[in-house]
Amino acid sequence: MKKKSMESKIEETARELEAELKSWQGLREHGGMDPFWPDGTNMNLVRNHIIYGKKELLKLCGEAGLPLPAVYYEPTPPEVDENYMAKDGPQFDIRKDRIKERHGRISTKNPADRSREQELF
Repeated sequence: MKKKSMESKIEETARELEAELKSWQGLREHGGMDPFWPDGTNMNLVRNHIIYGKKELLKLCGEAGLPLPAVYYEPTPPEVDENYMAKDGPQFDIRKDRIKERHGRISTKNPADRSREQELF
């Protein structure tokens, strides 16, 4: 019974990790809707969730003696400039002025896409 419960925790954590990876990529490409924080700040927050999710999977799979799911091996996104904002975001024009006032500057240089790179071990 405990092993089944552990398997469901692993599956749930893997689904959450996959959602976080998609969220980071969505922020990178299309930006967000947060009126007070640049996309880069939110991307780094999501990155921290991804790192936590990977650590949690490592722990759970180790305890259960199960192999790590494929999503664990997806590259961890890089840390990005906190002031990055996606130019084609739905609210870019409105948000850019507000965020520039609050944070002093914004950057529209798109962070590198690492989705096809393989992490080195």
